[in-house]
Amino acid sequence: MKQDQALLQTKPSSIHHLYDAYGGMLLGYIYEVVKDHAIAEDCLVKTFSRIAQKFNEINWTDTNAWRLLQNFAKNELTAFHKVAENYEVSAALPNAYLDLMTDEQRLVFCNVYYSKNTTAQLARQLSKPDVEVKQLLKAAFAVIRRFNGR
Repeated sequence: MKQDQALLQTKPSSIHHLYDAYGGMLLGYIYEVVKDHAIAEDCLVKTFSRIAQKFNEINWTDTNAWRLLQNFAKNELTAFHKVAENYEVSAALPNAYLDLMTDEQRLVFCNVYYSKNTTAQLARQLSKPDVEVKQLLKAAFAVIRRFNGR
């Protein structure tokens, strides 16, 4: 992407370019997960801070900037999710999709998507067969597809 080649300039202007180009979209992406503007803004700040720290370690010529930003944000959201683990998932992460899922579907979806557990890891943690965990995850995605079809 030619626009992303501007990232090869100096670090401060590159981070500013990233924020100008993607900050609004990334804030919306984060907000859809946390449903709280203050938390979303905090996560956005942490995401860009982490990028600034890791800037020189990233191979910008072979990287899709939006994908990279999403991955950094997911890492921050995972940290948020771990802090919220002691609360009810639906209360900690209010989301229209999550509200439509059963408790088991929500548990599996959040642990796989937000906490990045594999279905095999989760099956061991829950003492359930891997096939059952995969079926619950599939059902959770079916809820999302039905919701988007409205």
